[in-house]
Amino acid sequence: MVAEKAVRLTSVSQLCDLSPFRGHSLQTHALRATVTPLTFSGVTGSTVKAMPWPPLRFRPILSAALLTCTALLSACAPLSWRPGKSPALDLNAAPPDVVLLSVSGRCGPPCAAPRDDWDSLTPRGTVDAVADALAATGLSVQVGGYASNANETFFSKQVLAFQPGFGALVRDLDRMKSTWLAGPNPPRLVLLGHSQGVIWTHYLTRIYPDVPFSLLIDLDGSCTFWGADRATDRPLIPLNYPAPGQPKPAQACDNLSTPAGTLRGKDVVWPNVERNLEVQSKRLPARTSPAGGLPVNYLFDLTRNARPDGSRTGIETFISVREDHSAVSHPNSDALRWVSEHAAQLALSWKLQRSDEVQTGNAPTGTP
Repeated sequence: MVAEKAVRLTSVSQLCDLSPFRGHSLQTHALRATVTPLTFSGVTGSTVKAMPWPPLRFRPILSAALLTCTALLSACAPLSWRPGKSPALDLNAAPPDVVLLSVSGRCGPPCAAPRDDWDSLTPRGTVDAVADALAATGLSVQVGGYASNANETFFSKQVLAFQPGFGALVRDLDRMKSTWLAGPNPPRLVLLGHSQGVIWTHYLTRIYPDVPFSLLIDLDGSCTFWGADRATDRPLIPLNYPAPGQPKPAQACDNLSTPAGTLRGKDVVWPNVERNLEVQSKRLPARTSPAGGLPVNYLFDLTRNARPDGSRTGIETFISVREDHSAVSHPNSDALRWVSEHAAQLALSWKLQRSDEVQTGNAPTGTP
């Protein structure tokens, strides 16, 4: 292959950057491609105009190369964030029956975490799936989605939009404590986390021991890269958490001694959590489910959750034998089906309990 300008590409990130070729022509045997600038949603990319194909003997090699480049280039393209269909958290309105707060996992390559992490569970439809299960019994539900980043708000280059981080979740919970949760009919709080998001949700329940949480949903929690990510978090303003004496975010995955053995922070269900639904992805190679993923898993949670006293009271664990670390977070997964079924059963019991409390006039302030 002959090119007017040769560039050595040593990584996916370099391959994604076509700036060295802008304004130049690439020539191969009987194939000429001209790269011209293209602006899309404020991002400069490239468009390739193809000329006649090369001889037949070269086509398989060239086709494979083009397919590989297309896959890599598409991975580098910014994603678009869109809201779900569930009612968004509105702290200026009357409280709903249930508040569902989710924290997404760490974004994968070539995304630069934690700088470009984003709320992926909302546009994926995962939050809507759980919210629909909770609302199926007639309860009103509002949702809030957050990214795996220590800041309150930050700009993610992965989705070219500002994203709410854990600091925003703390801010929203603090406001709920002084309004909705202090009222006569406090909403039930449900937490949903995937991968690193599980660490954040367990950490939230740990640093807010006075706040009752009705349900904690864990989708294959993972401490991978946690220490490195927290070391590179760059708070734009001083963090509004934790309170004095509480562990810092970097300590959220530290080992804790319990009667059940040594557990990491993501595996401890604190006393202020009423119920916990824990999902773990497959350990062995298996045919995938409709949620997709890979036949061989690359990351999975092996440790079952436990209480600080070593018990498993209120904890249920599901091992999704067909789904990998990513697939368990998709709305059409076996894992989400299991979560949704159990969440709907719990929501029904909450509705019956609320009806009894309203009839007797004994609805206590701040019940989970």
